[in-house]
Amino acid sequence: MKNSNNLNLERSVEIGILEIRRHVSILYTFSKICKTKNTNVTIFTTKELFSQLKLYLKDTKNYDIILKEDNESFYSFLKRVESICNEKIDLLFINTIHETVSDLLCYINFRPKSKMIVIVHHANAWFKPRLVFKMNHIIRTMDSNLSSALINIIFPRFDAINVIYAPVKDYIIKNTNYTKEIFTLPTSIFDENRRIATNQMDKKLRVVIPGLIQEHRKDYKMMIPVFEKLFKRFNEYLILSILGMPVGQYGKFIYTKFTHMNENRYNVVIFDRFVPDETFDEILAQSDIVLAPIRINSKADNEIEEQYGITVGSGNVFDAIQYAKPIIVPAEFNMLEDLKSSTLKYSNSTELENIITELISNPEKLKHLKQEALVNSRKFSLEKLQKYFEENVLHWIKPGLRI
Repeated sequence: MKNSNNLNLERSVEIGILEIRRHVSILYTFSKICKTKNTNVTIFTTKELFSQLKLYLKDTKNYDIILKEDNESFYSFLKRVESICNEKIDLLFINTIHETVSDLLCYINFRPKSKMIVIVHHANAWFKPRLVFKMNHIIRTMDSNLSSALINIIFPRFDAINVIYAPVKDYIIKNTNYTKEIFTLPTSIFDENRRIATNQMDKKLRVVIPGLIQEHRKDYKMMIPVFEKLFKRFNEYLILSILGMPVGQYGKFIYTKFTHMNENRYNVVIFDRFVPDETFDEILAQSDIVLAPIRINSKADNEIEEQYGITVGSGNVFDAIQYAKPIIVPAEFNMLEDLKSSTLKYSNSTELENIITELISNPEKLKHLKQEALVNSRKFSLEKLQKYFEENVLHWIKPGLRI
């Protein structure tokens, strides 16, 4: 059995990427970044996720693919992954572990001999797990508290972590005693070939809000009066697309409100179910600007308080990167330094209304923002991200490697 700390420099580094829950975008991104002249990559996932992955990862023949069987439990699949890792994998990326008992228990006996990097999506949930008390939700309280206990058992086994949003690394360094490596590979790659220029002949401003219509993620209620006012003034010059499925009573309420706008002949595009990938791609690629009404204060799966932009990243930021779009966010959101020149911020509904009004009235400002967005997105090209991977992750796992 090989020792990962004393690798044979005559062979490629064997990288494993594990995703069994939902983040196909991360699985795709890491699969592309990790596949270099110095590596072989094995993807461990489910049949359902792999069918989605194939829509984007066209060269799957260049990867080793290990799929969970239909009659195989997640626990059993992970034991099979462990066995394969023991045979050939030098480094395993674990993309998604939800902070729930059902997810964490799957990993309680997961101890491959390869090095492991886990993606920490919620910093406080992993670094500051604690007991919570909600007497009106006994079962939820028990799950949250047991999850925190399991995190304390499992977390020390990982050799390093990856955070998808660079400011989260700063938070961990300043607010915890963590001494292992912290990498910052993101969830999106900018691909120049996928960029679609917006048709500006109709002089419409196309605003898009990507992501689930879910109360703890975004403040859609504030968007309702803002866009009612905007459409009354600029209906022929404005299109709003909401690219997310409604979740719960809140989602249904928001869906109904924006559907009424559509019935009033306002230019609103909204969906009552999962948005197909092709539709999502097409609308986002043809949009002018991403609007992200992010709720800064949120919670992880185990009820630990989190802050978007500080302890957890936002997928909307990576939508803006992937499609080279400027983005509008709340003033208190901690934006990536690389995107600040293509970011607009608002403190209240009036400021947001004024921002969109100016973008409609001042095409030159919009043109400048889009130019900045393209410059900024190119900082996240596959070439640049692979360089970071080679100089940081590969040199960490294999110090003597010549890049």
